[in-house]
Amino acid sequence: MNRSISIAAMIMMASVLLSRLTGMFREMVLANMGGTGSEMDAYVAAFLIPELLNHFLAGGFLSVTFIPIFQKYLTNNDDAGAWKTFSNMITVGSAAFAALIPLAMLFTPQILSLTGLKNQDPATFALSVRLTHIILPAQIFFYWGAFLMAVQYARQKFFLPALSPLCYNLGIIAGGIFLGPKMGVEGFAWGVVGGAFIGNVLVQLPGALKAGMKYSFRFSPADPEFIHYIKITIPLVAGLGMTFSNEIFFRYFASFLEAGAVASANYALRTMMILVGVFGQASGVAFYPYLTKLAAEKAYGKMSELLNDMMNKIAMYLLPLTGIMMALAPQIIIILYEHGRFTEESTRETAPILTMYLIGAFASSVSILAARPFYALQKTLLPMVISTSVSLLSIPLYYLFSQQMGAKGLGLASGVAMTVQFLTLYIIWGRKYGGFEAMKAEAVKLGKIIAVSVAGAVICYYIRGLFDDVAVSGSRRIQALVVCCAASIPSLVTVFVLYEVLKLQKFRDSVGGLLRRRK
Repeated sequence: MNRSISIAAMIMMASVLLSRLTGMFREMVLANMGGTGSEMDAYVAAFLIPELLNHFLAGGFLSVTFIPIFQKYLTNNDDAGAWKTFSNMITVGSAAFAALIPLAMLFTPQILSLTGLKNQDPATFALSVRLTHIILPAQIFFYWGAFLMAVQYARQKFFLPALSPLCYNLGIIAGGIFLGPKMGVEGFAWGVVGGAFIGNVLVQLPGALKAGMKYSFRFSPADPEFIHYIKITIPLVAGLGMTFSNEIFFRYFASFLEAGAVASANYALRTMMILVGVFGQASGVAFYPYLTKLAAEKAYGKMSELLNDMMNKIAMYLLPLTGIMMALAPQIIIILYEHGRFTEESTRETAPILTMYLIGAFASSVSILAARPFYALQKTLLPMVISTSVSLLSIPLYYLFSQQMGAKGLGLASGVAMTVQFLTLYIIWGRKYGGFEAMKAEAVKLGKIIAVSVAGAVICYYIRGLFDDVAVSGSRRIQALVVCCAASIPSLVTVFVLYEVLKLQKFRDSVGGLLRRRK
């Protein structure tokens, strides 16, 4: 099982890395064409209503709630029952989207007027309304894609689902490049629709068919299995997980700040989410099907061992990288975004926000893992209560920190809330299902990894400072690249040497693991 999980994790990490890189290229194209101006504020805010709709119709939770139901039929060799349930759920959900998307379009101005955009330039508000109308229909493609990918995950097939975010990002990029010169930022919005259809439907349909998909029209909201699905999904939908809340809160609270704050916060968050995607999202997707099998066997101890092992592997690489990125935040922003309409001033606005968001990178990644064992047991109520409570309690933090620190405060509030959510979930799992003593040992090991990561970050920051008065020939981007290489390499070597000294991991294994994650 460990070998299978490792292979699946590597597939997902490679795919998520590619999708994050294309996502970063997408943001670079956006930055080049829109910078941190009001037009980009309108584009980022246009995702507010679509994401709310997708959340409350459970589009983002199908792999969590549907896979155990579907897998139960497969385990009992009842393929007919599996596809009957699949057909009913996809039909009923599609009908709901078909009804609610037009309603959301009708009330878009009223909903967006609740944000700070109403107080900005009327043209910016009108643009956000128009972009929202373009993006909204794409949500039904995400819903279909979630089912098509779920049946592949249930068969331990990861390749085609791994292409979904890659195709989505390429669609947005294509919309910006080919339509942007004539339509401006609206070209990216049309790219959202095209990328959603290609990545979630066109690419996934062959994989689902190969997995044995048999769809037949069935509309039965009263079906017992559908009712069961609703019961276990409602806690997730009603809950406000911090990953979802981040997307909503930063758009809302940044809209009340100075013009460009929404765009700057978005660039910073997307950069941080590269780490979360590669380490947290990929690992969570890869080991969840195996958790569901262990859950069916009531092997709680093995579930705890698997959770701890995945968290330890993530910490060994993610924490040092986070520290180095915090030390090199200005250089990273220059390399990634400073071109075209994204100016030196835009870099000064965005880099401090990235530093704050990076504080919560590790907690954001392992929170994804910490919730998965509960979902595998189909116990969705407890994680919902925890995540919702943390999200609601974080609202005052978002308000206070944003008022005191500007857009930087959004990143800090996010990091604090994510850390609280992770620790709460992790401790409750340990107390309720065993393995708490092992968790104490993991805490000691984690403390050592944090100390080593801090040492690496301090060295990186010090070396970066040596270049403050040194002129490097070439553009600011070339100078930033030189500084990043000169500061990060000695820092990483120091981290891996300290791992060896503290007997956390052998130097050869550290370097080998880092290289495997880069491939």
